[in-house]
Amino acid sequence: MNEKAMAVMGYWVMAALVTVLGLLGIVLAAGARDGGMQAFGLALAAFAVFYDFWAINRSHEQDRD
Repeated sequence: MNEKAMAVMGYWVMAALVTVLGLLGIVLAAGARDGGMQAFGLALAAFAVFYDFWAINRSHEQDRD
């Protein structure tokens, strides 16, 4: 594999790991007994969504170069 392909693969692998963390955040928010844990879970899920869109954007920019 060339260097560009490895960089794109890295974005996708990290996006998959962050997606798992986002799902964990949703589970934490759903089972929360206090507002702090619910806010943390929702923030973790929101971060995962934004990171995944960023990773998609970056991986497609690498393809265009």
